[in-house]
Amino acid sequence: MIRAILFDLDDTLYIEGDFFRSGFAIVAAILEARGIAPAAEACAILESIHFGGQREGVFDRAAVRLDFPASWVPELVRIFRSHEPAIAPARDVPAALERLHSRYKLGCVTDGWADVQRRKLVALGLEPFFDSLVIADDKGRAFWKPHTLPFLTCCQQLGVVPEEAVFVGDNPERDVRGAYSSGMACIRIRRHLGYYSAKDFPGDDAVAEITDLTELDALLQRQGCTEEGP
Repeated sequence: MIRAILFDLDDTLYIEGDFFRSGFAIVAAILEARGIAPAAEACAILESIHFGGQREGVFDRAAVRLDFPASWVPELVRIFRSHEPAIAPARDVPAALERLHSRYKLGCVTDGWADVQRRKLVALGLEPFFDSLVIADDKGRAFWKPHTLPFLTCCQQLGVVPEEAVFVGDNPERDVRGAYSSGMACIRIRRHLGYYSAKDFPGDDAVAEITDLTELDALLQRQGCTEEGP
């Protein structure tokens, strides 16, 4: 019987691309103030690099395209990571978490730089729904998902064993493999515009999938693992 539901954060509870757009807008405004290019143009270039498939080294590539000193890149990265993100939960999330919280213990397990993830959680306003929040980076980057420690830590804080929990996440490598390695079931969420939504991986046909959280209750019932199930 499932007693707890654990969630990933990025591209599970909100669209991660919105976080990058938010940060790029801040950096673009700084570049405009320094006389490099109008903010709209600079932001469009940053987004085209990132969403064009080059997620690493965005500011290094932008320095070449916008002709600003490469020595600015570390500062711009710090500004990007420290900005207060303008993000919101996916439309289905608040109502779903409110409904689920009345029936299950809820946890969130997230990767990424700890300070960045905390600012995301504050901006999203979802913390009150969770009985446990685990940021893997608090233990060090070596313990980011798919390492089992953050999954098991969350279960421990919720007072359940892994077999009594299900994990909902978008990343087949970090979320699905990490959850299964930890001994819990996993449901993959393929959100429209999510980074992994259109990508298929070996073993995907063995993983239950949803496209938003409104589908979660019905899936749990079909699998017979809700409180009302056998």
